[in-house]
Amino acid sequence: MRAVFPGRFQPFHLGHLAVIEWLLSKYDELIIVVGSGKDSHTIYNPFTAGERILMIKKGLKEFNVDFTRVIFFPIMDSFTSGLWIRNLELYSPKFDVVVSGNPLVISDAREAGYIVDLPPMFNREMYNATKIRKLMLENNESWSELVPKSVYSFIKEIKGDERLRDIARNDY
Repeated sequence: MRAVFPGRFQPFHLGHLAVIEWLLSKYDELIIVVGSGKDSHTIYNPFTAGERILMIKKGLKEFNVDFTRVIFFPIMDSFTSGLWIRNLELYSPKFDVVVSGNPLVISDAREAGYIVDLPPMFNREMYNATKIRKLMLENNESWSELVPKSVYSFIKEIKGDERLRDIARNDY
């Protein structure tokens, strides 16, 4: 069976990694959909879709996850109920299962007739992208412990943490 796992991955962290490892233990193939594909350079979505795909690939490689069974692609958001899943069907290879904890995604997937699998939350209080971005904004390097080392290095290389702080600056 092929499962689809949508997320924003802003940034990709160890909780995401744990879910992906769990999914690959259950399913033959996994489609990772990078949501908010056109959004970047905001506090909520600081990284581009391409940067996020690279983060995921680097993190999976670091932990020796077989990503030959993984398909990656970005998708733009749709805020109309039912339209998001239809867009996903247009751009994605066929899939059998939608994996999400997002109530709107779950509702749309079920209404479209898909099996929904709720992923376990692997230490959600700790591994939380909003928390990680907040730590970056505060210039608190403890966020480095919440992401794979390769992702930390990549974010530093592209100055993603500096970008986030620059975006957050207000000159009035």
